Amino acid sequence: MTRYYFDLVGEVPARDFLGHECTSRTEAREHASFIAHRIGNEHPHFVKPGNQIAVREEGGAAFYRAPISLNRSRFS
Repeated sequence: MTRYYFDLVGEVPARDFLGHECTSRTEAREHASFIAHRIGNEHPHFVKPGNQIAVREEGGAAFYRAPISLNRSRFS
């Protein structure tokens, strides 16, 4: 499995240093959408344009961004 990192970007950036193992980029995108939805529901003040979860592989640039939202879609 590959380790992916899920950084919070936008108004209050936070870098993921631990990461999470996923079987594929598709699973990593789904996990990012889950995180974005959970943050949106638990902290609605984060639901603003530009606040996102950025997914990256170790040593790589972000390849997907899931907007923080109250609604969860498969790939936001």
